[in-house]
Amino acid sequence: MLGKKTAEQINAKISSVIGSDMVVEGNIRAKEAVRVEGKVTGDVESEGALIISAGGAVKGNLKGSSIIIGGSVEGDLTSGGRTEVASTGKVIGNIRTKSLIVDENAVFQGQCIMNAEGLAALSGTPASTEPDKKEEEKPEENSKDNNNNGNNKWNKR
Repeated sequence: MLGKKTAEQINAKISSVIGSDMVVEGNIRAKEAVRVEGKVTGDVESEGALIISAGGAVKGNLKGSSIIIGGSVEGDLTSGGRTEVASTGKVIGNIRTKSLIVDENAVFQGQCIMNAEGLAALSGTPASTEPDKKEEEKPEENSKDNNNNGNNKWNKR
């Protein structure tokens, strides 16, 4: 597809690799892509892509332009682009990203915020808080309307 980086393109630009027999305790910062095949306890931050391979494990926060998880991560993820949790991946933490792909059999426990710029702009406007006030003032009317108007389409299945 046009405009999408393939795994081969990302792998060609990897400048740092944490090998499968390595254990790192501390934070890691890099200008280019990082691949973690071993164990890291600490935050990993890259201006390029972050790849946690199937044998890799990170206990800490991740930040990168794009993130691919094949191993396990216990911490929050922040990506300026795409985040992918492969079928062998396990994420215990929150994800903030523009787009998210979670493969079948992958594990993701946490919350996801997508397109953070758009959400931040909306949360500051008074119009977004106004409907919440109306719902708080008349909760009985809203529940009656939902029951009487046939809006329970989920119960009809």
